Amino acid sequence: MDTRTLLKIINFYARFTPNYTKIGYIARSLGWRRMPPLDFSGQRWLVTGASSGLGKAMMHAAANANAEVVGVSSNQGKLDAAVAELNEAAAARVTTIAADLSLQSSTQVLLDRLLARGERFDVLQNNAGMLLNEMSLTSEGRESTFAINVLSHYLLTSGLVENGGFNQDAVVVNMTSGGMYNAPLGIKGLNNTDESTYNGKASYAYSKRAQVALTDYWNERYGDRGIRFYVTHPGWSRTPGVQEALPIFWKIQYLILRTPRQGVDTALWLCATRPTVEEDVVWFDRKSRVTHMYDYTKKPQCTLQELADYFETELAGS
Repeated sequence: MDTRTLLKIINFYARFTPNYTKIGYIARSLGWRRMPPLDFSGQRWLVTGASSGLGKAMMHAAANANAEVVGVSSNQGKLDAAVAELNEAAAARVTTIAADLSLQSSTQVLLDRLLARGERFDVLQNNAGMLLNEMSLTSEGRESTFAINVLSHYLLTSGLVENGGFNQDAVVVNMTSGGMYNAPLGIKGLNNTDESTYNGKASYAYSKRAQVALTDYWNERYGDRGIRFYVTHPGWSRTPGVQEALPIFWKIQYLILRTPRQGVDTALWLCATRPTVEEDVVWFDRKSRVTHMYDYTKKPQCTLQELADYFETELAGS
């Protein structure tokens, strides 16, 4: 490893470790206003990626706080195991659906199923996501990170909004990542299926940046329908996805990584408190934060409408 690379790594950890690990969470939580225990009685939640990591933590927290929860994941066995970890009363409030959100066809079947049975949600947690080191294509020919991290979110969220799938004063929370700080908003960075130019971390960053932009787009388009859209990131959390995708990072930071419950704290807080929607922010540790850490990401390569049009064209082409 050359000196320049080593200094870059040292600077990275020195800058972000105090904020994104449990160190930052614990320090900031000392100044938070005391809140009553979470109570989502009477609410119906839809949580994607619910079988492990952050999604499982959300599903558990919502069910324990008396919400009726629909948990979605591609693996029914893992979903069943996640529900089995709950006490009897909370488990009775959870229903599960197996759906592969890396596939447009499977996401559409999920959407159609929810609409057909008249589901109306108070909260949607768009949590399903992945980071890959090697390029992977879905059976529909799309780059997997793009398909699961953002295209499925667009299809599911827009489909529910357009077809009456939300109650009045509903909340949608998109779970992004600090990885989005490494990319500007741009269509060209999405769905890269060229193996010669593929970079897993870059594809992840572009998809997560798109989540942030979609949040603003949906607030502009659907805000008058009484739905609030937020985007949050969990800091550096101890999840199976992080362990698999970033094994060296996992070994270095394991002891101070946030628990999954700490990682979803802000998402749950948003649902409980419903703060005023703000433009071009990401919510982190119960506060709105800037969406850019570096100058090179500040100039978007497309507009919000162009991004939405791109998704519409992509979905229509299948």
